[in-house]
Amino acid sequence: MNKLIWSVVLFTGIILLLIFAGFFMNEQVYKKVGIIDDKHEVLRKVSDSLPVQVTISHQKWGSLIVNDEVSLHSLVSYVDRIKQEYEPRLSTDIDSEQAILSGRIQYLNGSEETFELSSTFTLGKWSYGPGHETPLLSALQTQLQSFYYTPEHFAQFIRNAERITFRSNGEQESLLDHEKGYLVTSISQALEIKDLVEIKQLLLHKQMPLGSITAYKEDKKLINDRSNLLHIVVYSDYVVMQYMGDDNGNSIYLQAGLEELLHGKNTKADIR
Repeated sequence: MNKLIWSVVLFTGIILLLIFAGFFMNEQVYKKVGIIDDKHEVLRKVSDSLPVQVTISHQKWGSLIVNDEVSLHSLVSYVDRIKQEYEPRLSTDIDSEQAILSGRIQYLNGSEETFELSSTFTLGKWSYGPGHETPLLSALQTQLQSFYYTPEHFAQFIRNAERITFRSNGEQESLLDHEKGYLVTSISQALEIKDLVEIKQLLLHKQMPLGSITAYKEDKKLINDRSNLLHIVVYSDYVVMQYMGDDNGNSIYLQAGLEELLHGKNTKADIR
């Protein structure tokens, strides 16, 4: 019996000791914890990292503005990955001279960062690359150029081209001004074919092209510069457009009727 009483007393003593220790820790430690009012600092950092608009400039295509959230997130994700993969170094004038793409990122708090893309990626005063991760820079270039791949921008490229040639039945000649105007209007009003199933069906039909058109952004002296060329393969009920400066060879398919233009050119060729 005495042994049982002793065990109860010992257990009670341990419980009381633990309660006292807990009270002591609460008094000595937790009452020293304070609240840090960093709401404004957190909001500032969030504002610093949230892009609201990206302006892109291309030597051959001109400028455009991107402000939809999905595209902005994609672009900033590329930038973050590049900063993680490459060691930064101070940019040089050579980096700027080689850049075919440049732009400006605007953030929620009003701050801005400029960027340039060539064989290196320059953000502000820092450059990243090149190296074994170069495909990452190529992917970013493809992403930036893809914003120009719309009927409207392709039409603008053609409108500003210094020379446009037409090739069919082994013959090649330049388009006249009114023919160029017809081409610009047809492309700008065309509908892009985005359904992969529909594109696959077009390819399975294996139609023979009626001809091809090449737009040269600048004069003959730059004829071999791929970034200077836009190539169009013309079929009976659609066209395939490819910017030759795209290293990944991306194309877009448009429902564009160029029968009148083709008929006129082929008629002249038959007469000769």
